[in-house]
Amino acid sequence: MHTSTLHTPGQRIGQAASALALLLLAGCASYDQQTAQFTSSTKTGSFASSVVEIDKQVAANAGKKDELIYRLEQGATMFSAAMADPTAVPDIRPAPAAAKKGEAPAAPAPEPTAAEVHKHYLARSVGAFDLAEARVNAWEEEAKVKLGAEVGAAFTNQANIPYRGRAYDKVMMNTYKAVGYLALGDKDKARVELNRSLQRQRDAVAANEKRIGALQDETEKAKNGQLKDESGKSAAYDPGKAQNDARTGPALQAALDASLAPMKPYGDYVNPFSVFLDGLFFTVLGEGGSDLERGRKSFERVASMVPENTFVRADLAAATAAAEGKAPEGVTYVIFETGTAPARDQVRVDIPTFLVSSRMPYVGAAFPKLKFNNDYIASLGVTAGDQTVQTSTVASMDSVVANDFKNEWPTIVTKTMITTATKAIVAAVAQKAAEDRGGMWAGLAAGLIMGAINSATNIADTRTWTSLPKEFQYARVATPASRELKIDAGGVQKTVVLEPGAVNVVYVKSASPSAPLLVSTFVLK
Repeated sequence: MHTSTLHTPGQRIGQAASALALLLLAGCASYDQQTAQFTSSTKTGSFASSVVEIDKQVAANAGKKDELIYRLEQGATMFSAAMADPTAVPDIRPAPAAAKKGEAPAAPAPEPTAAEVHKHYLARSVGAFDLAEARVNAWEEEAKVKLGAEVGAAFTNQANIPYRGRAYDKVMMNTYKAVGYLALGDKDKARVELNRSLQRQRDAVAANEKRIGALQDETEKAKNGQLKDESGKSAAYDPGKAQNDARTGPALQAALDASLAPMKPYGDYVNPFSVFLDGLFFTVLGEGGSDLERGRKSFERVASMVPENTFVRADLAAATAAAEGKAPEGVTYVIFETGTAPARDQVRVDIPTFLVSSRMPYVGAAFPKLKFNNDYIASLGVTAGDQTVQTSTVASMDSVVANDFKNEWPTIVTKTMITTATKAIVAAVAQKAAEDRGGMWAGLAAGLIMGAINSATNIADTRTWTSLPKEFQYARVATPASRELKIDAGGVQKTVVLEPGAVNVVYVKSASPSAPLLVSTFVLK
């Protein structure tokens, strides 16, 4: 006997709205959800998995809105792979060609040396950052032609607009390229990248001033109901008034305070590690008085930002001596990347809609907040001869990211409020109109469907470069006569043999206490 289940109109409407919400949510996974496997591999030091996973993500996002962020992750991942044990990363040899019928399979290519693997992945790192920079430059050129391009995204979820790169992304992109070129022995290209990194720090200040101006213009348009959604509908909304709401204001402030907790006063868009590397390069490799003076000034800037770092004070004294003709020699720098940079989580905050009726007086909006990773090795022990020192922090990336977040916050809040509240107001008006035309069930259907659409697309922009370190640290030691250093990272010890050179660099990386310790060396001079 055939049986059927009868549903009330309300049940059918609820089922349809639920199905619609599930369909929309399937395509709205946040960045941290999309990259969970890659992030886990990075933190545990599973380099083969990290390389394979990020290559897969880059291929899937080529030419799409998120290509830039994946290129940045790829560049940092290849940089780590270059430092890893060659047996822990994917084989760099091309797959052998399939044998033709009746022929013996071709002999496999000879196994690459450790130096060849190191160079291969360094080149891949620089290449990934080159492609990232091409995207950055394209976005910046477009912004010059189309001033205030993001204003048109007032009704678009911020996670759905193209990722154009934050200020610290661009600075670190060129900084990593400079380190890569130094490790590859190409000092001229390293100089170019340091110049670009410095310029990007300057450009970020001007870009922020333009962003503030554009935001003020957008706020006025929202208050006057001049911003329209994708279907041409609009509603007047005052985000400034909403931020002063007794319920909304404190919740937003709490999310901001949590995101700024570790912030140190480096100054807007300044990355002390990039400035340190600039000082090191121009002090050691300076080709004239202006270069040497640039090196001294860079160390002077870093010393003002991290006055507690005694190695920086020693470098400032050495840079002053270099400017007077006494070049530094017999020195080894141990640079230590430890931990991973903050991720972005999302928090729900109820914002007012200012509806005259009791229909939906508040609506939930998703805002980002920084989530800091405290699972890291606090410092690296370095023994050179009879001297043992601990590395000291030269740049907290937590602080660099938090400072950028602070400057971006007013734009994030205003755009999210305008988008979320205006869509809710338009939905409420549509629901009321449907109810007036078709009765209670028609109004309920319209409300549920619009609510499903808005809730499924209301996610915060959690895209962020997660494979950056938590801190850059360094130590400056006299090169021992044995040319051997011993390093100790939380009880894990390694001996490093230095190549002949007047100034050497030992680069060490630890993504977490459970990840393998990565060590590589190069001669700076």
